[in-house]
Amino acid sequence: MKLYLVRHAQSKRNARQKSSEDAELSEIGEEQARRLGGYFHEVKLDKIYCSTLKRARTTFREIKPFVKDVSVSYTSKIVEHKIGIYEIGIRDRGDWKKYAEDAKNAGVPFHLFKPKYGDSLLETYQRAGEFYINLLKKHGKDKVLVVGHGLFNMHLILNILGLDLNESQYYSLSNASVSTLNIDEKGEVENFHINDYNHLIREGMKK
Repeated sequence: MKLYLVRHAQSKRNARQKSSEDAELSEIGEEQARRLGGYFHEVKLDKIYCSTLKRARTTFREIKPFVKDVSVSYTSKIVEHKIGIYEIGIRDRGDWKKYAEDAKNAGVPFHLFKPKYGDSLLETYQRAGEFYINLLKKHGKDKVLVVGHGLFNMHLILNILGLDLNESQYYSLSNASVSTLNIDEKGEVENFHINDYNHLIREGMKK
């Protein structure tokens, strides 16, 4: 299986602009999404999965014209990590500082802290693992695109590479980036390239 993991383009929340929890793309994000579409101009896919959240669906809208004949499933199984009561906070980006403080005060390891109406990081990691197992079962030889989110996609990569959840503290995924992983039918990773955003520059050079 060849897996293409796309993080949505910049949202208004990413840009520290006022928005709802289900954030729209920012003006920069809309341009990133258009440039991202060009990446898939010559990529042949067998299946596409897209998050049901607005920022992912709007990003995929710019990819869709290049993959017209490919089956698409919109699924909540790949939505972003849910931080519950902390969703509304610092400049509408979510109050991660308060999240961390409350986890510390509760005497619970950060990755095990479960916000009210949200999920622990471990639960998101496990959800990503379950999604990956399903991909292997259904798409062993296919080329698959997943349009999702920063934390969820990171946890999916960690599961694929057999890395611990805590490895996520060492790197992150950029908006409108593409990560590619080649995986054999036994689930062994043959090669990978994480967080590529050269297409954003390349498509800009065409103007």
